[in-house]
Amino acid sequence: MHETAILQIDQAALAMAQALDTYGEELKPFLDSEQMETLLAQVVNLRRVLLGLEMGILYQDWHVPEELLQQASRELLPVDKAATRIRDVANRGSQE
Repeated sequence: MHETAILQIDQAALAMAQALDTYGEELKPFLDSEQMETLLAQVVNLRRVLLGLEMGILYQDWHVPEELLQQASRELLPVDKAATRIRDVANRGSQE
């Protein structure tokens, strides 16, 4: 996937996550709690896929702890910056 497309889709996913955080309470009367949780989980999963695309084929070989990937997918940090941070953490871990 083209780099620009990854970042544009991620920007939309970040905007969706921020909107859910900001307006989630107002949406509750219209959605049951399970639907809201599912929607947020789908946004997080989309960001996880985009993070994998940003990290590239090495994504599978980085041996990054699952907790770090989950945290990066949930944070409101663009995937290019999250991938850089994960790479830095992985590099520090391999040097120790």
